[in-house]
Amino acid sequence: MSDGDAGAQDPSDNEVSRADAFAAWAASEPVPLDRAALAIAAHCRADPVDEAAALAELDRLGASVSEPTPNAVVDLLFSQEGFGPNRGRFADPANSYLDLVVSRRLGIPITLSVVTIEVARRAGVVLHGVGMPGHFLVGTPDPEVFIDAFDGCVIDRAGAAAIFARFESRQAFDDSFLQPTPPEAILLRMLNNLRTLHLRQPDAPSMLAVLELLTRLPGCPIDEFMRLGQALATLGRPDDGARALEGAAEQFGGSDADHLRQAATRLWAQLN
Repeated sequence: MSDGDAGAQDPSDNEVSRADAFAAWAASEPVPLDRAALAIAAHCRADPVDEAAALAELDRLGASVSEPTPNAVVDLLFSQEGFGPNRGRFADPANSYLDLVVSRRLGIPITLSVVTIEVARRAGVVLHGVGMPGHFLVGTPDPEVFIDAFDGCVIDRAGAAAIFARFESRQAFDDSFLQPTPPEAILLRMLNNLRTLHLRQPDAPSMLAVLELLTRLPGCPIDEFMRLGQALATLGRPDDGARALEGAAEQFGGSDADHLRQAATRLWAQLN
């Protein structure tokens, strides 16, 4: 099953921006997780992203899975192909960009999970994300079996609880943490990771780039639009910030729309 079967028409690079491409993928049904994740990299990185090469490699990996089972996917990726955790540089922004994870064979739990899900899809194996707090996992058709893509192994429910306890000692484990995570929530978590990196290190993507994508996700809360407007104003673009807020007001009703329009008015006032 190649990427061409993902179920969404490829937005032309000549017709839409990277942010628009991301929005198109994120709004597709089903969401092509590989395409949307690559659009994040293309929008947030200054250097070019070879999306075609990354997709071709995912296709090659999918075709190399020996049999359509979760164990065969795990064996290929983590035993044969050498995918693994970038423990030494966990906070490297490159760990959040799917094309670099594919080429370098290094990543963090969520991006290694995306690779696992997408390679499995191409091999005819249906896997899904599991957004457990503190450590992202991959779910399998068996509700008692999971994949820890960071350590490249298959685990059971008790193993997932043990991982959770290592990272989240302040709260008790709950089985609800192992519910399937939809693709749009995976994209949100990836973007929130990049947002956190921006706050911690100078070589991370700009907050504006991250906010431009966050606000293109379906169901984005009003707070993100407010942050986008302020980020544009901080960069000396209050007019763009005002337009972004006015556009967002069209998506909301009631007091939320009023707050957005009031914030837009304050930004327009900066031009007077």
